[in-house]
Amino acid sequence: MDSCFLFHRWVLLKNVHLAPSWLLQLEKKLHSLTPHPNFRLFLTMDINPKIPINLLRSGRIFVYESPPGIKHNLLRVFNTLSPQRMGKLPVERSKLYFLLAWFHAIVQERLRYVPLGWSKTYDFNESDLLVAYDTIDSWVDASAANRTNLPPDKIPWDALNTLLADIIYGGKLDQDADSELLRSLLRDLFNPKCFDSDFYLIYSKDASSLLIPEAIKYGDYVNWINKLNHTQQTPSWLGLPNSAEKVLLTQRGNHNIKLQYFINHKIHKL
Repeated sequence: MDSCFLFHRWVLLKNVHLAPSWLLQLEKKLHSLTPHPNFRLFLTMDINPKIPINLLRSGRIFVYESPPGIKHNLLRVFNTLSPQRMGKLPVERSKLYFLLAWFHAIVQERLRYVPLGWSKTYDFNESDLLVAYDTIDSWVDASAANRTNLPPDKIPWDALNTLLADIIYGGKLDQDADSELLRSLLRDLFNPKCFDSDFYLIYSKDASSLLIPEAIKYGDYVNWINKLNHTQQTPSWLGLPNSAEKVLLTQRGNHNIKLQYFINHKIHKL
């Protein structure tokens, strides 16, 4: 770092949990230099046990956790989109965008149920989503050739499924069972039947079944999402047994007990 340049400014370093070993160097650098009184360093990160504890103690920590649930996840996804982008021709693009948003929400929500949802925790994030949108655009634009409509049977389903399952999302998976599960989720969504009015996003014998929205415009999809009753969401929405919620609560209880023991142990040592 150049102290005459950086140390009188505000600096933001994003996703530093991806380089925990480098943070040790950063910590030493900060202790060896005298910054300007107006200097501020902001670090964004996911919770990671490899983050140097002394670095955390030297600053103020703000923890933000997004609200759980399919509805909240979908709304976060749509906040990354613009009506102009979703409204680009061909008109079938908006349905594919929604399917991707739904898939991304399912993938992330299943992380709450590890090891039932996935065998381990994976870093599915907004970057995957943005790359996936760009991939859809590339293949849809090439297939539509400036036409206003693209028949469902002309959409390159195999290419989209392969890229999403093997590279964009699947590239992070290292367990065969997780990879097959990801492919299955994609096959159930990304196929010509998704343009049928009776296509189920969720099919259940009870009242939790959910049909794909009959919408084209960005605002119509947002209105549909806002009408979802997130309190009625069950693990079956994610393709999991409803008993998975009990497993999740048990895991949270065990985690809180271990956390409390850790805190008490640290206090006792002090």
